Amino acid sequence: MELTQQEFVRLSDYIHSLCGIVISSNKTYLIEQRLEPLVADMDCRSFGEFYEKVAQSRQPEIEQEIIDAITTNETFFFRDGHPFVTFKEQILPQLGKMVRRRKARDMSRKGPSVSLWSAGSSTGQEPYSLAMLIHEYASANRHLNIYKEDFGLLATDISSAALSRAMAGEYTEMEMKRGLSADRMEGYFRKNERRWVINSDIREMIEFRQINLVKPFSSLGGFDVILCRNVLIYFDNTTRKRMVNQLYDMLSEGGVLILGATENLYAITDRFESVHYGKTLLYRKPAEDTE
Repeated sequence: MELTQQEFVRLSDYIHSLCGIVISSNKTYLIEQRLEPLVADMDCRSFGEFYEKVAQSRQPEIEQEIIDAITTNETFFFRDGHPFVTFKEQILPQLGKMVRRRKARDMSRKGPSVSLWSAGSSTGQEPYSLAMLIHEYASANRHLNIYKEDFGLLATDISSAALSRAMAGEYTEMEMKRGLSADRMEGYFRKNERRWVINSDIREMIEFRQINLVKPFSSLGGFDVILCRNVLIYFDNTTRKRMVNQLYDMLSEGGVLILGATENLYAITDRFESVHYGKTLLYRKPAEDTE
């Protein structure tokens, strides 16, 4: 089915209004390939007829199907490597100190002492990678009164299909071999026929929620670490600025924002301090006395 230029413009504008994703004119194939099955399912003879139907009906179920079809869910365990090395060697020890200080300050405190957010968590590999590292760190530091329950980990995505997979925690052999060592495969998963299933003690460390980052999201609360990796690249600069300002406000003093390898805050904001650890660039919210 051929997509005309007029149909592309109308559909790309419609998708932008739904979820903020910008589809450039050299990527018409994305709409053709990803939406054509939905066009056929709705018995439409053209992309133009499909647009008219969905734009007029504004049915949440159909809008979600479009979002699920158009969003890119490329991810794998411990993606890019070095950010997770930095998380293990630099960030986790700092979070451990926060846990101890906050517990000492409020002995009656219930729930997590520190909070982390994986924004754009896709099918779950990123938050599960974080959870494994937290589990390992907490297991090695129980003598310091640090436990995995001290770490609150929120994972969000706009795609309901991706979130369903993440919550199930089931992965193919190929997905498992992308980033996972044999020890972690055996230690954190069990084999179930053709799939590997994450252990319940790791799954229970994460709260999964569906969030559209184009809409206000400050009500999610405050965080000490936010990973928003390979997310900003899909939005226009106005949307990026709005999102980053919210992320800044949600971080605790001294809290850090981690972006994707090809992303930066140039021309977006100068409110953060840039901190390099090896190949990893962190954006820290300034504080006179970091907690």
